[in-house]
This record gives sequence, C-alpha cells and structure tokens, in this order.
Amino acid sequence: MKLSRIVEIWIFRYHKISNILSSYFFWFWVNLSLIVYKVFHPKTKLIGILLAEHFGDIVACEPLSRALKSKYPNAKIYWIIKKSYRELLEFNPNIDFILEEFSVYFSIQLIKKNAFDSFHNCHPSNLRWYNFTREYLQNSTADEKGILIENYFDFGNILASFAKMGNLPVLDESPQIYIPLSVVEKVNVIKLPKKYIVLHCHSNFAPKDWQIIHWERLVKDLSNQFDFEIIEIGLKSTLNILNEKYHNFCGKYSLLETAEIIKRASFFIGIDSGPAHFANAVGTFGILLFGKLGNFNTYMPYSGAYQSGENAKFIVANGEPCSSLAYDIVWKEIFSTIYSRT
Repeated sequence: MKLSRIVEIWIFRYHKISNILSSYFFWFWVNLSLIVYKVFHPKTKLIGILLAEHFGDIVACEPLSRALKSKYPNAKIYWIIKKSYRELLEFNPNIDFILEEFSVYFSIQLIKKNAFDSFHNCHPSNLRWYNFTREYLQNSTADEKGILIENYFDFGNILASFAKMGNLPVLDESPQIYIPLSVVEKVNVIKLPKKYIVLHCHSNFAPKDWQIIHWERLVKDLSNQFDFEIIEIGLKSTLNILNEKYHNFCGKYSLLETAEIIKRASFFIGIDSGPAHFANAVGTFGILLFGKLGNFNTYMPYSGAYQSGENAKFIVANGEPCSSLAYDIVWKEIFSTIYSRT
C-alpha cells in the first residue's frame, strides 16, 4: 500500500474518532446543562425541538414555536439547528435557547436519550445521514404514523407534516420571520429601487427549477412591460443578463437581510425554495412555478395565505417537472397577475 494511501486512511480515522467523541461530549454537556437547570428551576418545563435544516423548512415551521409558547408560557423552548441557519431563530421571542447542532451524530444520540421534559424530532427517518458511522437519523413517531420521506406531502404542507412527525399541534397559519432593527438599518443603506420584483431562480434540488433561458426572457419581458426593476436573489446566479433594470444580489446578503429585501418587494417570483417561504412569512405576494416532485405530481409546501391562494398565484405543470412549463403559459399568467394587482 502506498504511503499516501496510508496517510489518507489515518487522517480519515482521526477525523472520525475526533468527530464522534466531540459529538458525545456535546451531547453530554447539553444534557448536563438541562439537568442542572432543572435542579434550580424544578417547576419549569423544558421543551426541545429538533429541526436543524433546511432553511425553508425552518421558516415554514416557525408557528410551532408560537404555539408551544402560547400553550406553555412559562416553559423554556430549545431549538436544535445547524449553525448556518442560526440567524433564522436568533430574534424569535418564542425561543429561549438555540442549540447549534454539532453533528448529525449528536442529534442521533439526543433522540435516543435526552433530559428534556418533552422532545420533538421534526425530521423524517432516513433523510439525514452521518457518514462516519453510516447511520441515518431516525424518527419512530413519524414511522408509526406512516410518514416517510417518500410520502410526507400526503400528510399536509410542511408545517402540518413536520408537526405530525414531531407530535406537535397541527396549525394552519402563515409563518413569521423576525427581522431586527439592525438588519433593517443595513438594508436601508442598500440602493434599492423604488419599485422592484424579486426573482429566485434556483433551488437546492434541480428538479424544482425552471429553464435558465426562460428566466432570462422573463427578465426582458418584465422590464419592457412594467415599470418595476428586477432583483435576483439566491446563492449564485446562472443568468446572463445585460439590462439596466436587472440587479444581481445573489450571494451578497445574509438570510435576514434577504428576507427584508423580499419584504420590500412588490412581488416575489420563484420556484419552491427557502426564499419563497420568506416571501410567505413577510407577506409579499408570490408567483410560484411548480411541477412534479419525486412521487408528488402536485403538492403544497406552504401554509396560511400562500396555501389559501389569498397572497399567491401558483403556475403548475401537473404531473411534469417545473422545467416543462412553457414560457408563453407562464408569461401570460405572470403578466395578468401583475397587471391586475398594480
């Protein structure tokens, strides 16, 4: 065996052992902290929610924190979340403690044994994977109810199905996002157009996306037909556009800054994604492009005013992927929707 291969193996083993031991240490520290807290506050109920990713799911499930705090006003609510999404919860007045998930293995151990008075795992089984031990995070409550990653939309929107997986109250309301004054002031200094439409063209799952050439044509038609400017958001743009009314904001702003930018927009146009959940949460009218997703020919991820259609228009390719949506059909719906609301 080559020396380089031997070194590679031992580096992997070091990272594996180190990560597993650190996960156990963090699991032990969290439980010890809970036990100590209960010693000094024996009458306080400690509630744990495990929903670590993805950010659209976290935004969609915000009403769960409100429902729990309303039902148990004196309880302390802990939410376990990945570090990269922490800011989504940081200013939520209904959450008392945010626990950053050290690893999926930490959460696996927390599910097996924890010191919370009630613990709610909102992830379906076999979705989240820990590579070092080749182990999936499991959810026995979801399994008992027959809620799987292949069928969870059969049990309602994200808020409803995740609540059922976590054995929490099923709600029917729009989420909220809590944007502090410091973020508002940061967005105030951005030279935003007076009137603009936000576009989000790419999700974290390619089958949800519309064709790039259609997005480029849409920007051109929107800028020609309306007096709105166009702001694209997301991690990275793949559009090739030279238009003075188009602004590429991709990758430039934090999650909450992006939410504030969407809040100030006249319309949000996009695919099923985290930013679309932001739009629902901040009350911006959404025009959403949808198609088949996995086993679901049609599905509804949103709650509240988006689900009811009160504050959203859905353009759906029934039984076909979103990419199959014909441009002329989409443009007709977008044009008539914007025209009727301006």
